[in-house]
Amino acid sequence: MDPESPRLHAVPSVSVGVPVYNGERFLERTLVALQEQDLADIEVIVSDNGSTDGTLTIAEKFAQDDPRFVVLRSTENRGVPWNWNRVLAKARAPYFMWNGADDVVRPDHLRRCRDALVEHRDASIAFSRVLLVDVDDVPVGEMDDLGLDFVHGSPSSRVDLFLARHVYQVIGFGGVIRTDVLRAMGGLPGYYGGDVALGVKMAMRAPWIQVPEQLFVSRRHDAQTNKVQGGDVLDQVRTYAPGWRRPVAFPQWYLNHRMIVEAATAPASVTQRARAVGVVVRRWTVPNWRFFPFDVKRNVIRLAKGRYVGAFHPSTTSEAEL
Repeated sequence: MDPESPRLHAVPSVSVGVPVYNGERFLERTLVALQEQDLADIEVIVSDNGSTDGTLTIAEKFAQDDPRFVVLRSTENRGVPWNWNRVLAKARAPYFMWNGADDVVRPDHLRRCRDALVEHRDASIAFSRVLLVDVDDVPVGEMDDLGLDFVHGSPSSRVDLFLARHVYQVIGFGGVIRTDVLRAMGGLPGYYGGDVALGVKMAMRAPWIQVPEQLFVSRRHDAQTNKVQGGDVLDQVRTYAPGWRRPVAFPQWYLNHRMIVEAATAPASVTQRARAVGVVVRRWTVPNWRFFPFDVKRNVIRLAKGRYVGAFHPSTTSEAEL
């Protein structure tokens, strides 16, 4: 296409950010799925976070062949939140979606979610149901996301539904979000589990809309970033904040704290804020109580031995920033 074509300068309908680090294994499948969306007026922003494999080559090939694709480069890995917020900052469309570099969207995902937000102007997010697959695209399960209603309840009831059903896809697994709203929320917080805290923050402020079909396919494999919670505590923190220099860290404690803060300080009535704090304690703090002594254990072992060796090792660095 002629680089001076008006189409290249028109505002797209949806911007898709693909933050990636060492994602060559699945990235092509992810980008092909975006290329084949039945909503043509999109832009795809691929941000490489200092990859050491063939990620950049794959991304640049798509950008050369399709003017809707843009590649951002970095000479070093600056952490997950930095890269996620980098693609958000570059988005030109009124609607935005983060797409993990190992996940794929079915052809009508973006159109259906965009249309849902156009129809429901008070909603901030539209999301579809999610199918879980393995490295070979074989289905391995589903999220507990059938028949969700985030429209008719109160702010605290939305938080309750979000945490009770583990509907984390609204942020990181294919949720299409109003770009200006997401920017006003500050984008992805700069700490482990920030997507969950962001979900609490947004649930307290506006309804969400579910598209009832399974239009987003999320991959499960052993090299994903969320595996860091089983390894050395500083590896976990530095995945999100590479500049962390303190000898100890308590990421699970901090995440729990931030979720309570988001519930307690939202622009809602005192009753709704109090109920939302109770929801966080009941749905998150209590069920995940083992993580809190685990944080302490990892720090104690690290201080005594110089390192905690658990289920995660840096050599199995994430293939997708999710």
